Amino acid sequence: MDNENNIRVARLEAQVETIKEDVAELKSDVKEIHSRITTGNREIMAKIDEKIDGLARADTSQHMSLQADMKTVSRRVEELERWRWMIVGATLVIGFLLGHMDITKFFK
Repeated sequence: MDNENNIRVARLEAQVETIKEDVAELKSDVKEIHSRITTGNREIMAKIDEKIDGLARADTSQHMSLQADMKTVSRRVEELERWRWMIVGATLVIGFLLGHMDITKFFK
């Protein structure tokens, strides 16, 4: 019986050693996976930062372009409004002159 217990203890000790080796290997694997995840996250964040910077530059460029276009349109509208008031003024002057002239003299 004593011999049988020694054999069982030896088997259990061997199993414990195997389990210890497996645990050490798993710890190493976990560290490796953690390292890969960290590296992957760092690379992804760098790419996201690059993309955000590119979009910000494009947005700034687009904003400047739109501002220039709006200034051009604003100048054109101001010019058209100026012409409109000139035409209204000229029409009023012509209407006033025609209203105070005797037009029948021109048709005789």
